[in-house]
Amino acid sequence: MSASSPVVEDRLSERLKTVQNNYVLGLASLALLTSESAQIQLRADSAQFGGFTVQFLQVAELMLVPTHRDDAINSFLLMLMCSLIKDTFELTRHHAKRGGVLAALKTQHWYQFARLVRNCLGHNFILEFNERDLRMMPVQWRGRTLTASMNGSPLPLHLFGYEQAWQLFLDMRQYSLDKGL
Repeated sequence: MSASSPVVEDRLSERLKTVQNNYVLGLASLALLTSESAQIQLRADSAQFGGFTVQFLQVAELMLVPTHRDDAINSFLLMLMCSLIKDTFELTRHHAKRGGVLAALKTQHWYQFARLVRNCLGHNFILEFNERDLRMMPVQWRGRTLTASMNGSPLPLHLFGYEQAWQLFLDMRQYSLDKGL
């Protein structure tokens, strides 16, 4: 395994394509890791970088115990969801600010919901609203509602889970395409 510097594109659409690719690579990794043929490969392989070698035997053993496998898969999916939403939101916001259209971005039907969820994902999955956030409650997006009573609570996956994360990504990406960012 070799690592080189990432190619950093200037156009938001290209950067969001990278975010999307990373998410899909993660999903593909899960499909491969949970296949029966993965056990042989995981037991024999490792990653090497600098002076370090990380054996994959740990993953092979993790995948053998159903409860451990399920916990690991759920944690991995949550990590992917965090990356998808946080990276997409921050890149979109950065490019809108740089392009002088931040005020227009903030009027999007998904913006406040995305901002609050992004903050939650960046703070241990706890919804934490400041006074300004509380004054704008409730915040809605596609039939999902964040309310003031949720302040200090964990983000429920039935409110914002993997399907909603993908839809929010698509909404943010579509905005960037529509605006030519």
